[in-house]
Amino acid sequence: MVSGKVQQAGYRDRVVGIGKNLALSGYAENLSDSRVKIVAEGDEEVLEQLTAAINIKNTLINVENLESSDWEATGEFSGFYKLVNEGETDERLDTAADLLKELIGATNNGFSTLNNTMTAGFNKLALGQDKMLEKQDSMLEKQDSMLEKQDSMLEKQDLMLEKQDTSINILEKVHGDTSQIKTTLSRIEVDVKDTRYSLSSNIEEKHQKLENEIAEIKATLVKIQASA
Repeated sequence: MVSGKVQQAGYRDRVVGIGKNLALSGYAENLSDSRVKIVAEGDEEVLEQLTAAINIKNTLINVENLESSDWEATGEFSGFYKLVNEGETDERLDTAADLLKELIGATNNGFSTLNNTMTAGFNKLALGQDKMLEKQDSMLEKQDSMLEKQDSMLEKQDLMLEKQDTSINILEKVHGDTSQIKTTLSRIEVDVKDTRYSLSSNIEEKHQKLENEIAEIKATLVKIQASA
């Protein structure tokens, strides 16, 4: 005997499916007191599996209490089936309609929740995109600043190269002037040496000439003294 939310919720169909999967025989029947009666024949271990499996709790079904008792099997059942009492079909159609309404309501609520969630998600996505665009603009500004600094560095580098070229030209000119000065000094040094040599030669000649003249004078004086 199973009590709880077990009628008009598809519970008997679940029980029949479980009983067939376990190769048991018997039936499931709705009682007037809102309970479900389950009769099953089979091995004791398999019946224990059935007892555990039919203790179902989900959105539509909620088993609150399960009472069981054992007796000798009669073998009177062929297969596992569901007993449907008189007038139960119409009632089940009404129940199905009510369940369909609940399902539609739950679906609408679900879609509404989903829509709200998606809207919130899109808003967060848009906000995140705006932040990304702001960061991108900031990075572009930094990039522009870096390019300006790079241009300034290139201008300074060009100025340094111009100054370097000017310095090289000056050095080349100075080097050329220095070489010319060295050449001129070498020529002057040669001229001085030549002049010194020339002066030395003239002086020696004049000195020798004077010595000769002095010797002649001395000889004349000797002659004069001898004659006197």
